[in-house]
Amino acid sequence: MNATVKGIPRALMAIIGPLAALGLLLSVQGCGTAASATTASVTGPTPASALGVYNSFVTANRVALANHNELLALSLLTGSQYSITSATYTVATARGQLMTGPVYGPPTLYVPRLTTYPQWFMATVPERPATGGATQTALLVFDRQDAEVTWALSGSAVLDAGAPALNVAVDKAGYATALATSDQALKLRPDVVGAIHATVADDGPSSAAAPVVQPGPQTTGLYRANTAIARQVAAQNDSYTWELEGTSFPFFALRTTDGGALVFYTMTLATSTVPAHLPPAHSKAKLPVIQVPAAFKSLVPAKHPPFQHGLNVNSTYSYIALDPAATTQKATLRVIGVSGVPTFVHGT
Repeated sequence: MNATVKGIPRALMAIIGPLAALGLLLSVQGCGTAASATTASVTGPTPASALGVYNSFVTANRVALANHNELLALSLLTGSQYSITSATYTVATARGQLMTGPVYGPPTLYVPRLTTYPQWFMATVPERPATGGATQTALLVFDRQDAEVTWALSGSAVLDAGAPALNVAVDKAGYATALATSDQALKLRPDVVGAIHATVADDGPSSAAAPVVQPGPQTTGLYRANTAIARQVAAQNDSYTWELEGTSFPFFALRTTDGGALVFYTMTLATSTVPAHLPPAHSKAKLPVIQVPAAFKSLVPAKHPPFQHGLNVNSTYSYIALDPAATTQKATLRVIGVSGVPTFVHGT
């Protein structure tokens, strides 16, 4: 049995140490929930004002979609939600389709007591496609970086079917508790949750991080899916690699009733496809063409030449995870929701 520190295998501490240092740097640079906070005390959101922000967003978003007004729709967004929605508009335009959005229902709000900037809150809402379909539960995050900007939707993700209850702790006044990016009372600090998740998605069940991350569609499942793609691409004489990477988008954490945390964060899935074998230098043989999967073609400019040296795709994904308390010996990080799309295609 491996020696442990607060339930974390000692082998994994070699990974967490540098990641924690990186998380601290990112916090200072403005990537964490507690980052960029002003020293002056300000009035933070209340459950009532948060409901007003949510209702205003839903109304304005409905107007933007009804009038096919991309500029208005994007003006309501920030953070990862802006990147994801902008890419979705690009794809819809390339395909000659009209942009649609979900129909939102009444929210359940999780509003932390905040007296500095940035200010933010979460909401779980039922949503269904405007064109018809099953209702899902989405987690939305609204934030406001400073007094000079308005509230905007910063990110959203859909909870997995059968996901456990979020059990966000709420006090008698209706407020949730925001957690610092470096909170030590959790199995994993919020600022390293994404990095530990990525280690399993990149390296699979043999990863040193696997003992503290629950297997699932977005962890070991993501590894298996990309491994399968690599095998398919190899059959076409190409080589495929992938890496789940951190971003500069904010992440957010709230205390849960069991002493753990609900963490919302955004990652980039970077994939690369290159020819396994190129003709010898100065050869007159034609370079092979890398096939662009159908899901990515709408992000490639119409007059872009064929990809012969490399096809690179960046996809932006927002995740929801439950991070257990440090005192729980056997509990593991559980990723319970995701939303995202390919956002950028490049290469030569």
